[in-house]
Amino acid sequence: MKTYILIGGIGSGKTTISRLFAERGATCLDLDEVGHEILCQPDVIAMLSDTFGHRILDEKGAIDRSKLAHCAFRSPADTIKLNVITQPRLMKEAERQFRAYEQQGKSLVIVEISAYDGPAGRFAPFVRDADGIIAVTAPQRLRIERAVRKGFSKADVRRRIARQATDVQRGLWATYIIENKGSLENLKNRVDEVFQALQASDASAGDDVTTEGANLDGSSF
Repeated sequence: MKTYILIGGIGSGKTTISRLFAERGATCLDLDEVGHEILCQPDVIAMLSDTFGHRILDEKGAIDRSKLAHCAFRSPADTIKLNVITQPRLMKEAERQFRAYEQQGKSLVIVEISAYDGPAGRFAPFVRDADGIIAVTAPQRLRIERAVRKGFSKADVRRRIARQATDVQRGLWATYIIENKGSLENLKNRVDEVFQALQASDASAGDDVTTEGANLDGSSF
């Protein structure tokens, strides 16, 4: 089973690109979605509310993700508190899903990681076992525009961008780069190109494929 990590900052359109890979036959795992499931676990709700206060809960006592994000990303120290609680559970669940994919005979898995922080960071186990990294990049102006259309405030987007890795860093880590700033048709063609390279038996970590993609109104982040 080949595994590739898909990384990109807020507004880059990586989730749309993940969907395009899925349409071509890849199995895609979004760690953000796994993280959302973890936030529903009673023990996690209790620990997070003890850490950040009951203001992060909605009227039903569930985690309000926007309120949690506001509290957890105020400072690096607060982000660390969040990660201490959620990261071990996230990794355990992701590993469980990987074992299931192997048992199902999946041939190509794309793992979308929004908060990727480098090969020596929190997601190092994925990097060690992965066959490569696909980085989605886009001009900051477009990223902000896309995120604002999704309901984020400009201030929130800029704060998140400042906390994330830069596109220059992502490019240095990447095996493949998809620059998401052109037409939808161009994006589909380039995803086809990368997908074919991922499937090729001689694909290696030294390959260098740079692609230009689309500014999609429907992109997820």
